[in-house]
Amino acid sequence: MEKIFALYDSDIFYATRFLEYFQRKNEYDIEITAFTRMESLEEFLRLHPIEILLESDQITRKDFNSQNIKYIYQLTDKLCKDTDTGYPLVYKYQSAKEIMEEIMADYLKKENKTRINYESTNQMQIISVFSPLPSIQKMSFAWSISSLLSEQNKVLFVMLDLFPIPLFNPLDHTSQSITEFIYYLKENSNITVKMESLLGRNGNLSYLAGILNGADILSLSKEDMRKWTQELRRHNDYQTVVFYLGCYTEAMAELMNISDTVLVTIMDNPYEIAVQKEWERQMNQLGIPIKQEIFQTIGLQGEEELGHIPLTIQELMNSDSWTEARRYLNYS
Repeated sequence: MEKIFALYDSDIFYATRFLEYFQRKNEYDIEITAFTRMESLEEFLRLHPIEILLESDQITRKDFNSQNIKYIYQLTDKLCKDTDTGYPLVYKYQSAKEIMEEIMADYLKKENKTRINYESTNQMQIISVFSPLPSIQKMSFAWSISSLLSEQNKVLFVMLDLFPIPLFNPLDHTSQSITEFIYYLKENSNITVKMESLLGRNGNLSYLAGILNGADILSLSKEDMRKWTQELRRHNDYQTVVFYLGCYTEAMAELMNISDTVLVTIMDNPYEIAVQKEWERQMNQLGIPIKQEIFQTIGLQGEEELGHIPLTIQELMNSDSWTEARRYLNYS
């Protein structure tokens, strides 16, 4: 049964606009419904469980049976959120997208805490998706792997590409999050909180993307990568972290060296195969052997020319890259 997200606000105009946003773009696996009268909400609750209720704190709520509601959030028209209402407060006059990102981040955090903890042998896994020659198909494959894994676990996707493009609608490249994070990484030791503040979210998938200049990624050192991954493993906030590597540098080679799995994506043509062999030679020269149990080659097929960019999630799910990602993960 699909989870239900309910909005309760007496402001008909506000409720209608919020509902229209979801009718145009619903990035979450939930059904949206809105109520402007308490009686209607009470009647609905008698028959349907509500996963998340977002209610206005301007309405005096009658006593009603809230046992059929899993989580309650309250809208507030005040930027200050220090009022003790017993429920998380969400600032009302921000965009519907920002409201949902704030609620879903808190919701997923709560849900993750209720899941059975992994055994100590199941530590956070780092997957690097490396492209000797970057392409749309390879970037799509990296996102597809991350998205599919996030259906069951909490996943972080990091886009390390010199020339990132807005390939997917959910992936925001307009920010300069990676640039800001790299500067912070080089100057500070406690980097986790800063990174979390820069993340975008798409359901259970968090992502770090957006640069000012590709040179920012080239400035990363081996030491930066060790520090970053050590902090990720120490805090263990994610079951899986997927790095997309759209370039080959000493720092990227170090990241592959400390990854649990490296997926080397290539297209099936003589030139790319020759480039892969040269990359393997250079890795061996750095003292990083291509271990079969860690490094895996993923052959991707060329897709039809895209009619537009960015792609929608549905278009991505119909692509060969998505199919290959499902095949790699042994999804039916």
